[in-house]
Amino acid sequence: MANYSRWEDIKRRRPEPTHEVRAGIEQDLALGQLIYDLRTAAGLSQRELAQRMGTTQSVISRLEEGGGARNRIDTLARVATALDRHLVVSFPEKVPAILKDAVQVA
Repeated sequence: MANYSRWEDIKRRRPEPTHEVRAGIEQDLALGQLIYDLRTAAGLSQRELAQRMGTTQSVISRLEEGGGARNRIDTLARVATALDRHLVVSFPEKVPAILKDAVQVA
């Protein structure tokens, strides 16, 4: 039987994530959700998207779960290309309140 009390002790000793860490996690999850939404809207399975990108289904799963933390631009560009979309990286002075099909990182 697993020792659950030990796990609870470990969790208690672990510090709470900082606001910056928590914000980064939320951005990763939002990006994963966006990739999932675009993939399903395109009618593709994870395996089909992976084949279009030349990667594996597990990579797509990790991206969609937000586990592709700090996704590289080239990976996101490959996702966009496989979904017949464009990847736009911008550094505007002012960001619109609503960005369609986007995740606001800053």
